[in-house]
Amino acid sequence: MKSRSFGNAAVAFSAVALWLATSAAYGATTRVVRRGAGVRPASTSTSAVSYSVEVPVVTRVVGTALFRTALDISNNTASGTTAAPVVARFQYSYNRPNPDGTVSFFRTPIQSLNLLAFDNFHTDDFVQYLGTLPGVLQPGADQSSFGTLLVTFENLPSSQGWEGTVFARTYSANPTGGGTVAIAYPASLFFESANATLVATIRDTQTAPDALRQAGSLRTNIGIRNTDVRGTGQTVSVNLEFYDVTPGNATNGQRVGSVLTLSNLQPGEVRQFNNIRAAAAIPDNVFGMLVFADIVGASASSPTIEGYVNILDGGTQDGAFFEMKCADSDGCG
Repeated sequence: MKSRSFGNAAVAFSAVALWLATSAAYGATTRVVRRGAGVRPASTSTSAVSYSVEVPVVTRVVGTALFRTALDISNNTASGTTAAPVVARFQYSYNRPNPDGTVSFFRTPIQSLNLLAFDNFHTDDFVQYLGTLPGVLQPGADQSSFGTLLVTFENLPSSQGWEGTVFARTYSANPTGGGTVAIAYPASLFFESANATLVATIRDTQTAPDALRQAGSLRTNIGIRNTDVRGTGQTVSVNLEFYDVTPGNATNGQRVGSVLTLSNLQPGEVRQFNNIRAAAAIPDNVFGMLVFADIVGASASSPTIEGYVNILDGGTQDGAFFEMKCADSDGCG
């Protein structure tokens, strides 16, 4: 069983064996994460130095404003010619709303970009770009979808993780003036993929006295995705629990609010809870929390997960994005 005692700062976790299965066809020098349909045939992988990264959020959706994701895919090396380019193969896994109010999950066919030496692909609206590629997106997904992007770089000179990079920026019009407000983040190298637990510190001052709101009226969104670095192809369910770390509270060190559950996340699927205070019925006097994301029934054969926190200013809607940290006791990533 897992126990948490924050009064004495002790956190104990049950040991769940970490098992990362990597196909021998990829060779010892590669870090290629596979999920769903293979990013490329194994027969073409043996001679290529490759690795995968995953963008945790890619979207185009109209809510309080039009939100869209700008994307950069870069080859940071001197490798790459017209005859032998560095290849970036990518697959968008996304949820699209349906007219009846339900949501459907899809993956695009695998697409590819050729990159020359010190080359970059940029788009200010990646989902809209996908919509220009025939047959790639389901109808309506170019206007409203929310997902992740798996990118595999091939033909690199090495695979340390810096050679090919992907950066994203999700933004909308500034509601208080000109320009945009945004969050920006790099694609994950899966170092924080957890087979049991993720953790983060979050802040919510929506109900705080004015003296505590010098940094703004803050609210928190949390997203969790199934990274499935083992390539199991399984869904995973995740519980979110919140522990009060507000100084002086009688509930300091105790679990507060409701447990939130994300059920049956598909490999590559991300889902987000908006406004954690409201979603989990957090008490009004709780302004700081630790959040734990626990895989339900975690075992050695469970898919892995990663997560992020986005803390937003209620006045400007400006956001601060950071990844949750793996809290497994038996190794991460």
